[in-house]
Amino acid sequence: MELLFLLLPIAALSGWLLARKQYNKTNLSHSSALNPDYFKGLNFLLNEQPDKAIDIFIKLLEVNSETVETHLALANLFRRRGETDRAIRIHQNLIARPTLTPVQRDTTLIELGLDYMNAGVLDRAEHLFLEILNKTSPPTEAYQQLLRLYQQEKKWPQAIDMAIKFQSHAKEDIGPTIAQFYCELAEQQMLSESNSTLPILKKAHYYDANCVRASLLKADCLIRAEKVDKAIKVLQNIEKQNVNYISEALQRLLSCYQNTHNLSGFHEWLHALLSRHPTITSARIMLAQVIQMQHGSQAAHDYLYQQLQSHPSVEGLHTLMSLDKPSDQTLVPLIKGITHTMVRRGHRYSCQNCGFSGKTMHWQCPSCKRWNSVKPTEIHLSSLESLLELSQ
Repeated sequence: MELLFLLLPIAALSGWLLARKQYNKTNLSHSSALNPDYFKGLNFLLNEQPDKAIDIFIKLLEVNSETVETHLALANLFRRRGETDRAIRIHQNLIARPTLTPVQRDTTLIELGLDYMNAGVLDRAEHLFLEILNKTSPPTEAYQQLLRLYQQEKKWPQAIDMAIKFQSHAKEDIGPTIAQFYCELAEQQMLSESNSTLPILKKAHYYDANCVRASLLKADCLIRAEKVDKAIKVLQNIEKQNVNYISEALQRLLSCYQNTHNLSGFHEWLHALLSRHPTITSARIMLAQVIQMQHGSQAAHDYLYQQLQSHPSVEGLHTLMSLDKPSDQTLVPLIKGITHTMVRRGHRYSCQNCGFSGKTMHWQCPSCKRWNSVKPTEIHLSSLESLLELSQ
């Protein structure tokens, strides 16, 4: 029935166009001037036979400047229904018409390219979009669709090139997105153990000086090259880039400070970090871990117990329970089981654009496809009740 309501406006428009055409030819205003096939199409609609109705309306619609939008609407309807072949035929039929204006032709070519993308024929889609870009004043959407296509195919050099052209053409700053493309390219190079990774990451920071991902990858390269002191500086600088991502650097920092036998230096830095940002639970738990390495479990327990009085969190409580010696054979295991469930089932990452949440870091949101919108989150005690309900 939903499709029926979508097609009725198209049918009405078709009838109006045909009626006006008949009126202009015969100067008659009587409804009998309508083509009998129009009523046949309406009959198919009313009997819930939309496919037959659509075929009739397509035949009735003469392609001219006044009906192009109607054809485009029909083709888009087909594409949304998954009938890509029909959408392609309509768009190809439109392109073959010499009466189309340049704007209409570009619009139809873009829609045909979207048909091919939807059908998985990416090479044809790419060819069409590139054809449009060769024109004197190509529409911005051609850049956007090519950019989307190259991301879909993970062709990062082409994506970078197209993004730079789009930024110049649209006068829109997409530097952070370009930086993410360079990071994708850098990860590919790291897998092949290429020496060109650091120059690529330098380009990422050129387009976005605050790109945390590029800093994390740079630190990984430096650690691999046994340049641990430089890696520590890069990782600590993430606090200035975006402190919300500092949790992603803490485990790497711990490894670096252990490698240099300087846990006391890490202890001091974490203490200073918490004085500047007292709500970072991940840093507080890491400091408790360092204290345990330095002075034992009781010292770590005492520190975390005192900290939880002013900064309660599920992760902190769970860590405290892990450090504590069970004194109650029923209560302590129960609480420990609850906190374990909360930490295990809670989502550590959340998209600031669409609300997607998950347990692992995504530099591109799997839901809305936006880059750099997923940020680490923390499971505070205010979330305990809803998470408990999920675990039951």
